[in-house]
Amino acid sequence: MFDLSIVVPSVLNGLTTGAVYALIALGLTLIYGVLHIINFAHGASLMLALYAVYWLRAQFGIDPYLALPLVVAGMFALGYVLQRGIINRASHGKDENILLVTLGLSIVMENLALLFFRSDTRTIDTPYTLTTLQIGPAFIALPKLIAFGGALAGAAVLLWIVKATDLGRAIRAVAKEKQG
Repeated sequence: MFDLSIVVPSVLNGLTTGAVYALIALGLTLIYGVLHIINFAHGASLMLALYAVYWLRAQFGIDPYLALPLVVAGMFALGYVLQRGIINRASHGKDENILLVTLGLSIVMENLALLFFRSDTRTIDTPYTLTTLQIGPAFIALPKLIAFGGALAGAAVLLWIVKATDLGRAIRAVAKEKQG
């Protein structure tokens, strides 16, 4: 009934997947906690970032993990432009407007992805895609372990920024005392 050869891999698989989901949720939470914006375009932005990694691999042969700094910088720039150029201009301080604008941005992003990438499933093949590591009785895919480590490192860096830097103090101050 209770077989460790099934429980341990299941728990490790859940932890590795859950860490990535937690990092995504951390972004949503930070946006809502500081700016009080429910960002419907968050998932679509993540999708665009993943397609960017896929495109860099397909066009230039760049390893997905080496493409991350480029994609993060590009998505930061896109997010800045969307915030300054569209969301701020359309919101006029009203939460309803922000909801509609981010929903609209999400729809536009998703349809642009459909236009350029179609609705076919895409995969990225690397030399280490099928590499597994044994942890106790479990075999875990190397890309999953890298993603798990990256999610933990990303969350730790974000926690450090929020708790120990001037920028973090400013973020906490804005979240606590938002000017009307």
